Amino acid sequence: MPGSPATFGGRFRSLVGYALATAGTQNFLGARWVPVLLATTPARYRRSMALRLLSLSPHYFQPDEHDRDAAAERNRRSRVILAHDLLGRYLLPDDDVLDVGCGPGYLAAAVAPRVHALTAVDVSRGVLACARVLNPAPNLEYLVAEDFHRSGRDVDVVYCIAVVQHLTDEVVAAALRDWHGALRPGGRLLLHVVIDDPAWRTEAQWRAERSLVGRVRLRFALNCFGRSADQVRRLITDAGFGELELIPMSTLVDVDDDVTGQHLVVARRLDLTPPRPSAGSDRSADFGAYDEFGAYDEIGGPAAAGTTAGATPHRGLAAAVPAQSTPPGHFDSLERLDLDPLGH
Repeated sequence: MPGSPATFGGRFRSLVGYALATAGTQNFLGARWVPVLLATTPARYRRSMALRLLSLSPHYFQPDEHDRDAAAERNRRSRVILAHDLLGRYLLPDDDVLDVGCGPGYLAAAVAPRVHALTAVDVSRGVLACARVLNPAPNLEYLVAEDFHRSGRDVDVVYCIAVVQHLTDEVVAAALRDWHGALRPGGRLLLHVVIDDPAWRTEAQWRAERSLVGRVRLRFALNCFGRSADQVRRLITDAGFGELELIPMSTLVDVDDDVTGQHLVVARRLDLTPPRPSAGSDRSADFGAYDEFGAYDEIGGPAAAGTTAGATPHRGLAAAVPAQSTPPGHFDSLERLDLDPLGH
């Protein structure tokens, strides 16, 4: 019963487990021991261990879901529908695709059979270790985000679901520039956004909060920032995207998930040919690594013009266009957002 010692004890144990798994950082399952534990768990118990670790997070399972296998199946079914009815409309069989903020990989595993290759990135090595156990596929690679950026790969499509509503405008702008740089010329952006939700305060309203509770929530919680359609369009076009469509998801997909009340941005990378660097010059940029909850890690990595040694070959809509790299700017002042069990 609510408030009973057993209930309190269970919540306390969950809180302790969560604190240990995050190791005081801002990404779920970010502690170094999480992937080590999975790697040393006997193979026949590894799936159960991965689900147990995910259940430590207040985000992956709903609060009333005590059956981890049932929760995993719910996630799998909903992501198969999203892959088929939503993202599948915009994907081609020869596309190379980037999933930003992949979490446990249920959506990535559902998308992978539809495309040539899929790279799924997250900032949490622990959740990526869980994803490799729970949702492998022959053409699917799970990487921490900075490793993808350092690889010099480029892709035809970037999709990002259930991320940007938790990011400040400054971080969203930096992320969009990163994704623009990862796309081949003419490449497609598929971005889940929340528009004009009256239940969500704007970033300005959050920052105007002067109560201690409000300031703590802004600093440490997984907040949802409300935006208008004009704000979303401006952020995306300022990052170099065009041919923008803002589509109600309810017109595209019917799934038991709150995304159906939200919107999908479909846009393309637009390009102006950048000046070629002089011989011997060094072009470099700082890239940011994002997880599905908006955690941001600053790292450094080279961004060479033209086709780099690690770049994937051109496919799909960009097949006839020479490779270009449009590195993002420097984002030294970007703040990291913290996390809280606000469901979505």
